[in-house]
Amino acid sequence: MSSGLKLDRADTAYAERAHELSLKNRNWLRHGSTTSAGKIDEMLFDGATVEQLAKGARTTKASVYVHLTHLRKEHKLTVVKKDGVFTYDMNKTNGEKRKKSKRRNSQG
Repeated sequence: MSSGLKLDRADTAYAERAHELSLKNRNWLRHGSTTSAGKIDEMLFDGATVEQLAKGARTTKASVYVHLTHLRKEHKLTVVKKDGVFTYDMNKTNGEKRKKSKRRNSQG
């Protein structure tokens, strides 16, 4: 038996909401679980190229870009592209601020 953690209540409340949404075939962003949008939402956790996102969601690359813009503008999520791979920036999502580079500081 576990001794419990500080976040157990918050995690349980989140899980309850996720369960309610799953009964309606919705994900945490309220996108249909089996829709192109829902599939893209999931794939971004592991990271994927636009081609992989389009293939996995059975949609076009143009639709992928539209959904990525939707995630950024409507849901205020940070989606980054590094070496051609799109993924959620979980540091920004969790509230961590970007560190200033030395170059930016020296131009001050």
